[in-house]
Amino acid sequence: LAAASPAVTLAASAAASGEAHLHLGQKIALFFQQTGLPDWAVLMLISALPAVELRGGVPVGNWMGISPYATLAICVVGNMVPLVPLFLALRSQAVKSLLKPLLARAEKKLAGLPTGQSRWLALTLFVGVPAPGTGGWTGAIIGYLLGMGFGEAMSAIVSGVILAGVIMTILTLAGKVGALIALGALVLFGVGAIATAKD
Repeated sequence: LAAASPAVTLAASAAASGEAHLHLGQKIALFFQQTGLPDWAVLMLISALPAVELRGGVPVGNWMGISPYATLAICVVGNMVPLVPLFLALRSQAVKSLLKPLLARAEKKLAGLPTGQSRWLALTLFVGVPAPGTGGWTGAIIGYLLGMGFGEAMSAIVSGVILAGVIMTILTLAGKVGALIALGALVLFGVGAIATAKD
């Protein structure tokens, strides 16, 4: 009988004792691990999901015992895989009607973004700052709604996904105090970068 991964063993013992409260990413990881997929594939699938993305994938990779560098690489690739077809598919009327709720939410977020040359930086920061409602999926929709070309939008989105991955890796490894310090610095940097780009 093959040995269970450390994450499955830990989750099973915690669930049995009733002490652990697993977050969505961990629950999804446990579900996919039961299918026999290797941990890297589970992590890639989690990072591709719109509700979890890389922001949930990085902590799950740490929880699964995957090295921080491998976790970052797997999560970036996993997060980007569905975004290219999504951006291209938005040209289809059928896809637009299917994604109507997401498009409506993205249009609301457009009001806060600058126009002109600074929109690349704004989209990068929008995708890169790990906050609720931001991320690669919404970023792809916003890039489409802004009328950005494929290359411009994808370069901003991949830059943002990498930025989010680095931030989430630091936050995951730094603990709560380190996370609060890093978040404060990130907010100051982001506000400063957008203010400078508007000028």
